[in-house]
Amino acid sequence: MQIRDFLFLWHLATYTKGFKTQNLAFKELHLHAGTDELEPMQLSADLYTVYTDEDLKAEARKQYRQLQFITCLDPEYPERLRESFEPPTVLFYRGNIKLLKTLTLAIVGARKATQYTPKSLNQLGRQLQSITIISGLAQGADAFAHQFALTHGLPTIAVVANGLNIVYPKSNQQLQRQIEEQGLVLSEYPLDVAPQRYMFVMRNRIIAGLAHGLLVTEAAGHSGSLITANLALQNNREVFALPGDINHPQSVGTNLLIQAGAKLVTSGSNIIEEMQYFD
Repeated sequence: MQIRDFLFLWHLATYTKGFKTQNLAFKELHLHAGTDELEPMQLSADLYTVYTDEDLKAEARKQYRQLQFITCLDPEYPERLRESFEPPTVLFYRGNIKLLKTLTLAIVGARKATQYTPKSLNQLGRQLQSITIISGLAQGADAFAHQFALTHGLPTIAVVANGLNIVYPKSNQQLQRQIEEQGLVLSEYPLDVAPQRYMFVMRNRIIAGLAHGLLVTEAAGHSGSLITANLALQNNREVFALPGDINHPQSVGTNLLIQAGAKLVTSGSNIIEEMQYFD
């Protein structure tokens, strides 16, 4: 069995068998990275259990037929994600995997975003033509970000917090299909895995790890977008924010980010000036 196939098998075991030592497995498998095939007798007891589990292999074959995937050992896996906080071992995808190698800007914000978000994004659009837009396909700012990209002919990547055969929220079904056809949809979760609350935070670390820079459009004082911004800062990414009305609750978070050192954005050139230094 090839190492990348076994990485997929182990990753699947974390969701179907309850294995919780995925990082340890990766460290052990990394020792075999110079070989094409795994020798089962060289594996630890935990990995050998996975290697010989026929039910797990049957589930893997089912997933293979419906999904494409990359592992952290594959050349298609972006180096910036590999070096980020807790990189996913496996990413399932539908769409154009080559977009992972492009210059990327994550756009996040409030789920109850106002019209300020799409209006502002449309003003930035003409100056962001060389950038791939990443977001999380949630309601509000995420959906606005993907729609903005598609409208302006920009590539877009959606990172979701569930299996790729599940659409959440349902209202984004058409949008997800459009991104699969014209961009890229990613998930670390196998088929049939429904979203749970903690998965959105885990999803956010992938967004922060994939992006060269991150723009927050609107955010309350205690917001998931601020968590994503903090993850981006931990990964040494450039963080941008739109200034907002000091009297509006959805501007509290972005104004705090600017106070803390995020780049204030009033035009696309503010982003381009910083992003041009990334390759």
